[in-house]
Amino acid sequence: MSERFPDIDWWCDRCGAYLNDQDGFDDNNYTHKCTECGHKNSISRDNIYDSHEDYWNTNSDD
Repeated sequence: MSERFPDIDWWCDRCGAYLNDQDGFDDNNYTHKCTECGHKNSISRDNIYDSHEDYWNTNSDD
């Protein structure tokens, strides 16, 4: 099965672990439970950012 989001690196929203290499990761699923911390991460177009800085700026509590 092909990737839904080719060339996108996914990182855990809680602990920052790299998700793409984790057991069971498949970007055709809409969530992935991080094997490092157990956080359920949303895998969707809405969660694709150009950089870590863009992610943190969008998700900061100003």
